[in-house]
Amino acid sequence: MSTNSGDSRAPQTQKKILENPFVGSLVVPIAIVLVGALIIFGVTKMLSAERSYKDLVNEIQSKSFGNKWVAAYELSKQINSSQIPAEDYPWFVENLTLAYKDSVEPRTRGFIIAALGALKTDLALPTFQLALQDIDTDVKFHAVVALANQNKGIKFDWAPTIELLQSKEAILRQASTLALATHQVPEAQTPIRGLLRDESVTTRYAAATALIAFKDEMAKDTLVEILKLKYPEATERVAPPALDVKQITDLKLSVLITLEKYNWKILNNTILEVAEMDSNLSVATKAKEVLNLLKK
Repeated sequence: MSTNSGDSRAPQTQKKILENPFVGSLVVPIAIVLVGALIIFGVTKMLSAERSYKDLVNEIQSKSFGNKWVAAYELSKQINSSQIPAEDYPWFVENLTLAYKDSVEPRTRGFIIAALGALKTDLALPTFQLALQDIDTDVKFHAVVALANQNKGIKFDWAPTIELLQSKEAILRQASTLALATHQVPEAQTPIRGLLRDESVTTRYAAATALIAFKDEMAKDTLVEILKLKYPEATERVAPPALDVKQITDLKLSVLITLEKYNWKILNNTILEVAEMDSNLSVATKAKEVLNLLKK
C-alpha cells in the first residue's frame, strides 16, 4: 500500500474517512494521494461474506488468519456505516489497540488506525499517539488523518504532530498541516507558516490554505497565487509536479470554501476578480456565492 499513488479513483466508501469539512476541502485537491493511500487493488474481490465487527476484530487478532489487513479494511467500512454501538467502543478500542501493537505488517496497522479514526472517540487518542511514532509512513499518515477527523476540542499532545511538519515526506507535512489547522492548534501556526517556503508546491498551497484557520495574513500572497492559477490547455500535457485542470479547480474551490468557513474577508477583492474572470464556471459561481456571504 503506497501513499505515493496518484490515482484519484478512490471509491466513495474511502472518502468517508475524510469527513471533516476542512480535511475534505483541502486534502483531496492538494494531495489526492491521501485518498489513494486507501486504494487496494482487487480488494473488493477479497471481501466475501458479511461478518460482524466482532468477527472482524477476532480475525485481526488471530494468529492463523492470513489477510488481516483485509479484515481491518472491511472493519473501517462498517464503522463508517455506524454499525458499532457506542457501548461497545471501550471493548473495540482496547482490542484493536492490542492488535495494533501485535501486528508486524504495516498495512494491517494502518487500517487498524483508520478504523479507530472513523470511530471518532477520545478513547482512541492514546493509540493515535503511538501510531505517530510508527516506523511506517503510511501508518503515521493514517494517524494524522484520524486526528484531523476527531471532534474539535480534544485534549491531545500535539507536539509529535507538529514535528511531522518537518518530515522528509511531503504527504506527512501536508496531512499534519491540515490536522493541526483543523483543530486550530496555536503552537502550530508559526511552523505551518514556515511551510509557505517549502520546496513542494502542494505543501506550500496546503500551508496557505491551512493558515486561513488562523487568519494569518502571511498566507495572503500564496492564496492570491492559488486563486489566480492558470488552467492548462485541454491539449497540453501536464508533467509532474505541475497541477492539472481538476487539481487547480479543486484547489481554488478549497480556498474559497475555507475562506467562507472562517469568515475571512481579506481576499474579497481577489474573490471578486475570480467571480468575474475565472474561466471555470464552478469556480466563478462559488466565488460569487462566497463573496456575497462574506459581505454580510
